[in-house]
Amino acid sequence: MMKQGTAITITSILFESNDTQVLIKGNVSQGVMKYDTDLIVTHSQLNIIFNSLQKQNQDISVYDYLISEKMYDGELLYSADFSELTHNQISLIDIEGTQPLRQIRA
Repeated sequence: MMKQGTAITITSILFESNDTQVLIKGNVSQGVMKYDTDLIVTHSQLNIIFNSLQKQNQDISVYDYLISEKMYDGELLYSADFSELTHNQISLIDIEGTQPLRQIRA
């Protein structure tokens, strides 16, 4: 569980159409501590992320950043690069909800 005040600056999102998990890449910050990380979230949590990003960036559509590519097995690979988005920071408390986030740090 993440502590209050912890936020992630989302740089990219990646998921397959046949997968229940979404990979979020970004930079987590809590106070003066910052580090790059990958988070595994559900599609419900992805929806919360998209809604939050859209609220913060009302002059554009965040869905326009979403790109789909057909894979070898006929499924689709979705990706979005939010690194150039003006407001791309979200509180981790907002997206944690009822399901804990899985964080991958190398």
